[in-house]
This record gives sequence, C-alpha cells and structure tokens, in this order.
Amino acid sequence: MHENEKIRQYFLSTQRTFEAVIVTGGTGESVLLDSLRSSGWNCTVSFPTQATSDIESICPLAVFIDLRVPHPSQVAKDVSSVSTEEVLIASIAEKHISEKRRRALAQSNIIHHVTWNTRDVSLFDYVGRLANRIRALPALFTVLDETDQAVEVCDEHRVVQYVNRAYENVTGCIRSEVIGQPESEMRRKSLPRARGEEERRRSSDWKFIRVPFANNSQFVYMKRSNTTGEAAIFRDVSLKSLKSQTGGIEAPISEVLTMLRDVSCRVDGEPAQTIKDAMKVLSSHELYAPSINRFRDADRIATQYYDGLIRLHHPARQRKRSVVDAHREKRGSHGERRRVSADVKNALENDNCWKFDILHLEKVSDHHALSQVGMKVFERWKVCEVLGCSDDLLNRWILSIEAHYHAGNTYHNATHAADVLQATSFFLDSPSVAIHVNESHAVAALLAAAVHDLDHPGRGNAYLINTRQSLAILYNDNSILENHHIALAFQLTLQHNANVNIFSNLSREEFIQMRHAMVEMVLATDISRHFEYLAKFNKMHVTDVAEEQRDTNSLTICDMLVKCADISNPAREWGLCQRWAHRIVEEYFEQTREEKEKGLPVTMEVFDRNTCNVPITQCGFIDMFAREAFATFTEFAKLGELSEQLESNYEKWKLMTSQWTPTHNTNLVL
Repeated sequence: MHENEKIRQYFLSTQRTFEAVIVTGGTGESVLLDSLRSSGWNCTVSFPTQATSDIESICPLAVFIDLRVPHPSQVAKDVSSVSTEEVLIASIAEKHISEKRRRALAQSNIIHHVTWNTRDVSLFDYVGRLANRIRALPALFTVLDETDQAVEVCDEHRVVQYVNRAYENVTGCIRSEVIGQPESEMRRKSLPRARGEEERRRSSDWKFIRVPFANNSQFVYMKRSNTTGEAAIFRDVSLKSLKSQTGGIEAPISEVLTMLRDVSCRVDGEPAQTIKDAMKVLSSHELYAPSINRFRDADRIATQYYDGLIRLHHPARQRKRSVVDAHREKRGSHGERRRVSADVKNALENDNCWKFDILHLEKVSDHHALSQVGMKVFERWKVCEVLGCSDDLLNRWILSIEAHYHAGNTYHNATHAADVLQATSFFLDSPSVAIHVNESHAVAALLAAAVHDLDHPGRGNAYLINTRQSLAILYNDNSILENHHIALAFQLTLQHNANVNIFSNLSREEFIQMRHAMVEMVLATDISRHFEYLAKFNKMHVTDVAEEQRDTNSLTICDMLVKCADISNPAREWGLCQRWAHRIVEEYFEQTREEKEKGLPVTMEVFDRNTCNVPITQCGFIDMFAREAFATFTEFAKLGELSEQLESNYEKWKLMTSQWTPTHNTNLVL
C-alpha cells in the first residue's frame, strides 16, 4: 500500500474518543446514548443548571439539549457563550419536530435535531473525524514554521494557501503577499541551486507531494534540505522570465557567490558557517566600502578622520515613515486645484493608469506634458508638504526643469521625462512596493524621474567620449550624461537668482539625504550599469530586516523602480510602445549618420537608416535588458500584467521582422 494511502486509512479508520454533553433533566439513557458510546463518544449527562460549567471544563465537540428542559433556546445560547471552540449543538426529542420549530431553534445555534431512539450517529462521527484533523492543524502549522525546509501549499486551482517562515527566508517573498496568489515556478526557482546540474537534478530541488485527504486536489511543494541555511542570505536571484535565464550575462560577484554556495552544500560544521559568513559579506551593496570600527569609540582623532574623509554622509537614525504610513496620515488633505484647459484636464484624467497616453498630453498641452503631469503627480503625492515649499514654488521649479530639456530631440525630451515620472508614480502606487519605500525616497524618486535626462543632447555617452566633449572630460568618461543630468538639476535649483529652490526649507540633514537619494536614482539609469543594479535588487532581502536595512532596501527599490520606468516603453500599450520605439530609433539613426560623416567609431552599426530592421532592434532590446528587469520588478511589485504586455509587444515586433524593409525607416516620427 502507498504511504499516502496508509496515512489516509489511519485517519479514517482509527477510533477516537470524542466528548459530548447531554443536557437533560433525567438520566439520558437511551438508544441514542448507547449508539454514541459504541462509536467512541464519551458522553457526560448534565443538568441545565450545571451545563455551562461542565462544558467549560470538558470542552465537548457536541452538545445535545433535551427539548423537555426549561428554555432550551436559552441553554443553547449559554453553551455558545462559554465554548472556546466550535461546538455542534443539537436538540433531542421523543419524535421529529416541525420545520417551523427547527427554524426557531436555529436562531439559537441549534443546527441539528435527533430523536432519543435513533441509532444513526454517522453525522456526528464524521464531524468528530473532521474536528480531529482541524484540532491538529495549529500544532502542524507551528512545526512547519519552525522547520528549515521551505513549504508551499496550493489548492486544486494551484492558488497558494500557505507558506512557512523558511519559504519567506529563502525566496524573500512576504507570506501575506504570496497567499492567495497563483503558484509561481519562478518563485521556487529563486532558491539557490548548484550550477551545471542536469535538469532532472534541478527540478528535484522541490519535492512535489499530493495531499492524501483531498482526493488529490491539494498540493504541497517542499524544498529539499540540502540547500537550506545559506539561501536566507539572498533574495530571489531569478525572478527573471524563463527566456532570460539562458542569457550569458552575469556579474562576476554573482558567479563567485554561486561557487561558494556550491561549496557550502558539500561541507558541514565550522567550514560551512565560515563560507556562509563570507557570502553574507560579499552580498553587501557596498562591497569595497571600508567598515572601520576598531578605533571608532576609543580614538577621537581617528574617528574624526573617518567621519570627515571617509563617511561623508551621516544619516539620522530616526524611524522613517513608509509611503503607506505617510498617506494614511495625510488622507483627506487636498492641495489647491490648478487651472488647466479642458483638453489638458481630460488628457490627465487617467494619469494613474498604466495605459495613460502621455503623447496625447504632449499634443494638447503644446509640448508641456512634463509640467502638466508633474504638478498633478506632485499634488497627489503631497510633495509640497514633504519639502515644506509652496505649490507656486514647485510649479516654477518644474517649469524651469522642463525648459532645459531639448525640444528638438525626438526621444530624450521633456515628454520622455514626463513618461518616466508617470511610470514612477504608477509603480509607487503598488501596495507591494509602497510598504517597503519610505516617504522621502518616494519623493526623491518622483523628482529624480523628472530630471533624469535633463539637457540631454540626443547623443549617447560613447559619442561624447569619441568626440572628446567637455562633459566627457569633466566626468572622466564615467556615467557622463547621468552625472550631468543630476548635477545641472541641482545647479538650477540652488542658484540664488532663479527663485526655484524647492529644498530651501529642508534641514541640512534632510537636504543631504534627499540629494543623495536623487543622485543615486539618476545614476542608476545609466544603461551601462544595468546589470549591476539588477543584481543588487535581486540580492535584496526584505523579511525580518533591521531598521537600517529597511532604509537601504527602500533606496534599492527606488533605484530599480526609476530604472524600470526609464525603459518602460516596451511594456506600454502597443500603440504607445510602437510610437516610442520609432522616436528612439530616429534619434539613433541621426547619431549613426553623424558618426559616419565625422569618421568616428560607430556606436551601434545596427542603427543605420539604410539597413536597419527596427522590429529586430526592439526584440533585441527586450531580450537583453527589458524582459529580465520587468520580470524581476513586476513579480516583486505584483504587476504581472506589465510583463504580459511586454511579451505581447515582443511577439508583435517578432511578426513584423520578416516584412520590414529599409523603406519603412523614413518618416518614422510624424
């Protein structure tokens, strides 16, 4: 006999002792009582006056109330009031009672009726067996929460019903966010596994178990124990889509950590713990930042050198409000309504939806999409309250920022900034994101999105390096444009005669933190550092973390959030996706033409207008950058529909590749 069937038979056939109380004025001896006792029930006869005390001490599964006792309905109510667990209350009479009497008794929680001479107690036996299982559940769940093995339980529709604490630790997914969601192979694949193993071995990391009590309609996935322990260090490292998992791009530090995980699985004791400690250190976001503590308390001079020359930022230790907390406290407050035209107002109607058409707003606002959507988004997120500035000052600031974008660029213009700002706001609206992001970082993300391509010349970093532009010299060829965007944003904001300093009412500490966050988020948009920031996000651990780590996580999430917003066009509704693609390709066409005319190294040969297959370039961008980033972030943010839209667009581009000819490359942007 199969082991599961043995367990099933054990629960179905083994006799149990169930407690019952018979509330009556007599002895209670009857055919019913004999039948209950022969089925394993321990029956206690109780008088109405002592029924409640007997029930409190015995904790019966069933209570039978003789309808001949005075006020049986009141007795039933008294029984319900003292029962600490669910109890089946039934009435007993010499003969069957009318339907009208049944309905009246049901109002007092008397849900079943039997006669004194009945031998059929099958219903009570069934309830007893069912209760036996239910009463074992708290103990079972307690044990499951204490085990080191990750466990996931799904119903017949493969919807998650339960995950244990180990599951949270090894996947980085919070229990409340997983329960009620469809099962995810990606979540289970997120656990560390040895590289290079056969597919059979990799699939066997999770043991699949059919539950014997539910007619094969309930399923359990249990993580095998050979990789427990070290997994808790890492958050999901492969929430990426399956198509991206075969890619050959992996950070060297990720390869090192994978090798160390492999070794840790083959050793025990102190060496295993040492390897795990080393892995934890290597998983740090600031791998090469010094961690000096041996003299910090004892040597005043050394401490001041450290604080003044190495640790330039001195963050405060106070508890920071999450976006959720901030909006709960500010609920009901509304800023002054801005005056906008009817066309602009209609265009802004659904600015909090993913299908929002920023290009339509660009048209009806006469290319002022950034200032229009910006002020509406800032008002909704109470940015003025956080910064302590007036609505008028914030409006002047966004107009100044908008004026310093190049309207002649087909892609890197103020409308693109508006698009990224709207996407950033949309991402922050996700409850799964908001719970982990503090208020100041949310505001920093919105401001960073608005300025992230400020004064973009319509040419990439490689072009600036090859033409020896002054910006390339200034920033030593490192994240040239990204450094320029954020530096210029603060120069414009802080210049005394411009009267646009939205940070003037922040304390020194608040300003330093806001500036640090904005700089970090804009630098994260450098596509050359794409995989570095993706790896940081993947290794983030969000469960049971200290307050300082929560702050670090908040910034990491916002880095990823703004980065995804910056490359979100492939995940937009198809019409918008297509028009944005034509805009960026047109800009690349012009750069390639200029590079060839000047005899410069051609940055991306594929963007020659005379030969380019635009659909292929879009499929390539999705394959290399967008798919993995969106699969990772949208799973975390519970926005899976965006990845679905991206894949739908990918298939549309793929279908167009065979029909595309260079003649299509003229007049892409109308």
